Amino acid sequence: MQILSLKYGPVELKNDLKREDAPVIAKNADDYEIYRNIGGHSFPFPYTESDALNFIEKTRESGKEVFSIDFKIFYEGTFAGVIGLSDIDTVNRGAHVGYWVSKDFRNRGIATTALSLICEYSRDSLGLNRLYTKVLEYNPASLKVLIKNGFAIEGYQRDSYIFEGKPYSEFLLGKILH
Repeated sequence: MQILSLKYGPVELKNDLKREDAPVIAKNADDYEIYRNIGGHSFPFPYTESDALNFIEKTRESGKEVFSIDFKIFYEGTFAGVIGLSDIDTVNRGAHVGYWVSKDFRNRGIATTALSLICEYSRDSLGLNRLYTKVLEYNPASLKVLIKNGFAIEGYQRDSYIFEGKPYSEFLLGKILH
């Protein structure tokens, strides 16, 4: 896969995940709030270097077909989180988008900028037409990031996610990229 760097202001995204990144990814991802907000995407807590290595080494392509792309998020040159596309469907030109930002970097517009860069990249470089995701009802910060980037609420799944024995609902969001 081609190494990419997407940048706007102090935010830069790089898709060059390496084994050496495991300690910094694990340190930043080992956060109960991230675990709680990610929802059902197999995000462990506590988050260990072994979990980071599994993430770094996961399969992202089959033959020449890329079905997942993950980027490290940097803010002013310092690692701040991860954003990625998964379930990339080149036939229907859509993908799922997901992200997290380390607690030391929240409330600075980093996720909003990173998502904007991913939307532009998805449209201009991958030729995608649509991005989609889910947000748990108790995560208004992520909902705000998505709406600022032009995502629309397309649905609401009541009691669709069980977390620590309690059901929660999820907003379904999508964005048409053209």
